[in-house]
Amino acid sequence: MAIALRPFLNLLPFRLDQRLAGPALRRLRIRRLRKVPKVMGPVLSGQRRRLYVDLAVISRHDAGTGIQRVVRALALALTEAPAEQWDVRFVAADRRSLYHVISWPQAGEAIDRTPIEGRPGDVFIGLDFSLDTVRFHRAQLARFRRAGGSLWFLVCDLLPVERPEWFSVNNVIRYKAWLEIIASIADGFLCISEQTEDDLRRVLAARFGLNDGYATRIVPMGHAIMDSMLQEAAAAAPPTARFDMTQPFSLMVGTLEPRKGHADIVAAFSELWRQGAEHRLVLVGRMGWQIEALRDAIRNHPEHGNKLMWFDDVGDLELEQIYQACEGVIIASHAEGFGLPLIEALGHLKPVLARDLPIFRIHAERGVRYFPASGDAAMLGASIRDWVTDIRLGRAAVTAPDANWKKSASVILDALDHQPEPAALTA
Repeated sequence: MAIALRPFLNLLPFRLDQRLAGPALRRLRIRRLRKVPKVMGPVLSGQRRRLYVDLAVISRHDAGTGIQRVVRALALALTEAPAEQWDVRFVAADRRSLYHVISWPQAGEAIDRTPIEGRPGDVFIGLDFSLDTVRFHRAQLARFRRAGGSLWFLVCDLLPVERPEWFSVNNVIRYKAWLEIIASIADGFLCISEQTEDDLRRVLAARFGLNDGYATRIVPMGHAIMDSMLQEAAAAAPPTARFDMTQPFSLMVGTLEPRKGHADIVAAFSELWRQGAEHRLVLVGRMGWQIEALRDAIRNHPEHGNKLMWFDDVGDLELEQIYQACEGVIIASHAEGFGLPLIEALGHLKPVLARDLPIFRIHAERGVRYFPASGDAAMLGASIRDWVTDIRLGRAAVTAPDANWKKSASVILDALDHQPEPAALTA
């Protein structure tokens, strides 16, 4: 009982605040916190700038989700930052320990538990999706900034704020608390797409009255899974195939959650199977939230284990194999900040069929096909059937994206080198 109550009690102050505090009070708090002055001064001659990279989540538990592939890939790419300019240090924290330096990508254990402190020129990047850790240690991060350091945070999407019905109540509260904290202290935001940047600026203005005083930069996403893997994992023996990859199949990659659209695609394939089609559908993704009915529908489906397969424990090496073997990849999300599986599929030169959304339309020139955003099972089934036919006839060629994780890291470092002067970062 105590364990079950802990998350509720931990979030109770924020639950009450989000229910009771109106927009005017939130805006007043943000304005007050952002006006706290910070130490200004040059980086001392011969002194490298310290770049503290938050890996509080994946250093403790790397679940292998898409977000964690992004975090891991960017962190590894940042290790190649010019040594004469940057002293890159990975950091983590938990409820009891403030942010400190860790040994990642080794075991991720503490090198020095002394809490990190900022000085002019230092930068802290909230690279990991550390909702709780940032909340626990917001005072430490505020001190880091007051001492002359800069704070930047990676933002993947604003969906928990804009579409809370797609997420658990606790996760919406956690996200909103995190967003308010970083809105109050961030010097800049790293956004994974132009849409995410636009959404962020709109939400910060509407929710907190924050229209300026911070920087944003769009970071292009890489696609190579092998470049996101730790050396030991990448060198491991390939896993044994759990299903026949020599026969054609369509692939969906991503956590099973309401917005990902798995139910629509399963229904469309079910329609095709009723018509006698032999198409196979493979789902790769962990079980998320609010999908109990979908879980049961998949496991009890008459084609489960035959034409319909779901694997919820696929590691990166196995995912690489599955991408290479699939006929094509389907992206059915109702909304995304970017859509990593789409770019990963194109990186493997696999045809893509995506829901017709603006965030996916930007890839049309690379050969991505689209199905109607609100089509029913019969309409989606027809789109899938025509797409598979074109693949088999060689009429669904795609071109690979030119972005890679090294370029992503270079964009991040350039953003840090050219951020506005601290004096301009007030609201």
